Amino acid sequence: MSWNKVRVFTPHLQVKNVDLNFFTETKKRLRDERIISIFGRNGSGKTTISNALLQASLNNTEIDEVPEPSFWDMQIQQGATTTTAIPLDETVKLELCVYNEKFVDRYVRVEDNENLEAIVMLSDDPDLRDTLKTLEEKKTAIVQDIDIAKVALNNFESSTNNQNEANIRKRIDKQLKSDGAWASIGGKIRGRKVNQKLDVRAFKAIQDIDVSGGTPAIAKQLVGLLEDDLNYLEQIRQKKKLPTFNVSLTDQNDFHNVRNLLSTIVSMPTFSGIQEQIMEVLSDSGRTQLDKTKNIFSAPSTEYCPTCFRTITTREKEELVHVINQVLTISKQNAEDDITNQLKSLNLNTLAIINKGTDIATLFPQEIFAYNEAVEEYNEMIARYSKAVTDKINNPYAIPNTIDCDNNKLYSSIISAGRAVQAAVENYNAIFENEQLIKSEADFLNLNIAKFNNRDLFEQFATASLRHRDLEEKVRAAEAPREENERSISSVKARLAEQKVALDQINEKLAHVFMNRNRLKLIEGDNCYRVLSRDEFIATSQLSVGERNAISLCYFFSRINSNVRADQAYQRPLFIVLDDPISSFDFENKIGILSLLREELEKVLFSNPESKVLIMTHDAEMFHHIAKIYDDIEERRSMLAKVGKSNVEKIVSHHYQLSSGRLTEAGTKSFNDYAQQLQEVYNYAASNIQASNSQDVEVDYHPDDLYIGNIMRRVIEAFSTFCYRRGVSAIFNDQDILDNIPDIHRDFLRTFMYRLVFNSESHSEENVKSRPDNNAVDFISHSELVKTARLLVVFMNDLNPLHLQKLITGFDANEVKVWGQLAV
Repeated sequence: MSWNKVRVFTPHLQVKNVDLNFFTETKKRLRDERIISIFGRNGSGKTTISNALLQASLNNTEIDEVPEPSFWDMQIQQGATTTTAIPLDETVKLELCVYNEKFVDRYVRVEDNENLEAIVMLSDDPDLRDTLKTLEEKKTAIVQDIDIAKVALNNFESSTNNQNEANIRKRIDKQLKSDGAWASIGGKIRGRKVNQKLDVRAFKAIQDIDVSGGTPAIAKQLVGLLEDDLNYLEQIRQKKKLPTFNVSLTDQNDFHNVRNLLSTIVSMPTFSGIQEQIMEVLSDSGRTQLDKTKNIFSAPSTEYCPTCFRTITTREKEELVHVINQVLTISKQNAEDDITNQLKSLNLNTLAIINKGTDIATLFPQEIFAYNEAVEEYNEMIARYSKAVTDKINNPYAIPNTIDCDNNKLYSSIISAGRAVQAAVENYNAIFENEQLIKSEADFLNLNIAKFNNRDLFEQFATASLRHRDLEEKVRAAEAPREENERSISSVKARLAEQKVALDQINEKLAHVFMNRNRLKLIEGDNCYRVLSRDEFIATSQLSVGERNAISLCYFFSRINSNVRADQAYQRPLFIVLDDPISSFDFENKIGILSLLREELEKVLFSNPESKVLIMTHDAEMFHHIAKIYDDIEERRSMLAKVGKSNVEKIVSHHYQLSSGRLTEAGTKSFNDYAQQLQEVYNYAASNIQASNSQDVEVDYHPDDLYIGNIMRRVIEAFSTFCYRRGVSAIFNDQDILDNIPDIHRDFLRTFMYRLVFNSESHSEENVKSRPDNNAVDFISHSELVKTARLLVVFMNDLNPLHLQKLITGFDANEVKVWGQLAV
């Protein structure tokens, strides 16, 4: 690292900034120091320092301290001190690893799962955890909103709610289907014996009718109009609609062509003899007669002439038949065939009359009579023309008698009579054309009357419908964000699943702390880690704060080396900051945590000569133990260096006490001998400087404030154990012992000195599951500590003054008597 000084801005403390100097300045050079340990009571500024450093790291989180710390490189060159600012770039941030409460709160979450088992959530990206938590809280809120909306909707739709749409609709349906109401009238309108069906469409039609301006008088008028329509429809149904009657305005028969063909003259060929006679027969009697004659003489049975009755021979018959054939052949060649064919192609059609038994003849007898009379006269003309055509075909050489009739006049009569019939039918059928209009009008009147008669129920139905739609909309609105929320949760969970922590390393470190592989370990779960203690999954309530902190600290050290090969662990330069790493642990587990710190810090300090460590604690005993760790690490470094296994330079540490942002030097000496500890308590009690008026001069701080609490506790423990074979608590409750204290002091000392009970090294369950400071006296001011020390001496002197006189050098009984006034 290219820096050796950190300045932390502390605007909320008595001083504006705290300088962390990783060096000791001499006249000629700066001696590098790689370790700083700070003791400080709550409120002294430890949290401010660690939070500021956390803000400067890559693990930045939202904290109150806005100003970031600054990093400096201090050097002495040619007797002059130079200071160079080091930019706080990504490299410096990567080197900075801070463990404090905010780190734990951000990166280590402990809660219960659905099975009430403790789960630990460790994440390199805690924002994802926060996002997931926010999304799951939102999901819970969404589900609650949906449940509330659905309950309201279900309650409204309940069959027991008379004010919902379904129940109001039932009441409306009952009214509309009652006798003489809408449904029965609808059946009458359609001429049915069954009522009209009240389906959704019909109900909607009634509902949409606006009767806001209606009055009972208007409703009465509508009822009258409806009755008229029903009577009219009933009359219609008693009649039958006539088929449509049409008459052609053009005569389909071409009489002009017929007359031309009939008047055509066919020239007769010239014959002589028998041929002439046969031709005359053809001209007079026609071809039919000639064919008959031919057939007679062609028959073998004919032996006599049918005209003269003489015997006729076969030869004569054959000659006669031959001559007839010649005449007929010549006749055909003479244009007879052409006229005959044209006449045969003529198609003269007659018109049909209207039978008297039909409905139309019954309803309109005069019109039908006139029409039939005209048709019959026309048909008679057709018959005469047909006979003339037949005659012309038989004898094309003859001209039929002229037919004296005006066909145009006859057909005009048919047209006139037919129009009269057509008009009569159309007038009759018009009533049926109006039937649909009458039905539509009757339906409209029926709808209006139904709506008016049930207007109150329909208003209730409209209100209920509006309420129903509103409740359904609330359900839809509540459900709207659910799909997106679930997609987001799935996405975040997928991203969390991609994050892996060094679980094996964490469990190895936990086994190190608790000196037992089954004591506490993490088992991978669904985006979390379940807590296994002694082969059983435990609940959060069974997980002590100390155990949680152990998990957090183990994760912190494993996280430093994430994405780093095992053989490269801690090799990059690091700045490790630990704020109260040992808190809420019982004594046994404190030893485990201290052992873990010893191992990990050695790796940090040995792996890279530029790595530095800052540890802060409010626990004076731990402050001392941490100093021992440093000494032990340096001792091992020295031994390895002697045998050539380490080239790391001497590891120098510095110890400070922090008070309101001010750093002062602090020693780390130990107090193990009872006599020496008792002497320390007495000297501390007498440490205030005496003024000329014999009054104590108040001071804010004494170097031994750091340790005196622990020393007093150990002194009273040793005194009660060795003199009375009683524990700390018992000595203040044993009446036989208390009876030796003067009455004037007894009650006060018994009550006041009991505070030392709470400073004992108790390892009770309460200590494990809470986060108190180990030594309550660590939070007492200097003057209160002096008072406590004096009263402790008074208490022991009241019980065994000789004991103190023999063990304390310079013991002043009179001074102790003065101190006794504090207990009065």
